[in-house]
Amino acid sequence: MPATDSSATAKRFTEHVLRLLLEVVDRRRSSTHLRAFTDAKALAAINTMLAQDSVPDRSLGTATLTRVHLTPAEGAAAEVFASYQRGPRTLAIAGRIESSKGSWRLVAVRMF
Repeated sequence: MPATDSSATAKRFTEHVLRLLLEVVDRRRSSTHLRAFTDAKALAAINTMLAQDSVPDRSLGTATLTRVHLTPAEGAAAEVFASYQRGPRTLAIAGRIESSKGSWRLVAVRMF
């Protein structure tokens, strides 16, 4: 992560966008709410997951974000690793955020 961007800002962004992602995949919000925080390819992947109803274990109930970890990557980017709870199961999210023009965006996401 670049020196001009604090890791605390990146972590706050990541926690916010992942909570929003979980609300979207739980169908409590429309995926349009993610448009300001994701790039087009990441949003398309999310919409495909929704259209194919391939959200992991959605039948177990509401998803709750439990942990978020960031690992700095080259340039103005970070790899994202998170866990979330759904009923008795612990599941995972992997992704990547990138900073451009002073703001972070989710550019890749995968849910397990």
